[in-house]
Amino acid sequence: MSRGLDPVSPTATVQAAALQMAEDDVGAVLVGSGERLEGILTDRDIILRLVVEGRSPAEVSVREVMSSTLFTCRPEDPLELVFDQMLERQVRRIPVLGPDDKPVGIVTLRDLVRLAPDSPRSAEMLRAYAGARRAEPAAEAPDRPADED
Repeated sequence: MSRGLDPVSPTATVQAAALQMAEDDVGAVLVGSGERLEGILTDRDIILRLVVEGRSPAEVSVREVMSSTLFTCRPEDPLELVFDQMLERQVRRIPVLGPDDKPVGIVTLRDLVRLAPDSPRSAEMLRAYAGARRAEPAAEAPDRPADED
């Protein structure tokens, strides 16, 4: 799990958020404040909802392209539960909330596979995820599920 993440403001430009992602060497940033999570912005969100449409990252706010439907977990959740949620929701990243419902990090599919590399569940998850993504068309709805990649 990535910890100590600084959420970006929903009013920030996508360019500023992308610069933060590049500096932190991550594929997603949480959107909101340390107190309240409003969404998640992924590299895929930027590609599909900004670049493909020919929009300028310097002129578009994060709120306009972020995924606002969030699927979250807790640090104490069992790996199986998080694997299942990722598979069911077809996401690779899930924000982690602490006991006070404040964001404490992001767990990725890669994190889970690294924690249990020899688990048959890891291989199953990767196969299922890859198969589901090949068959699914790109989403276009304005209120999209979080992290569609």
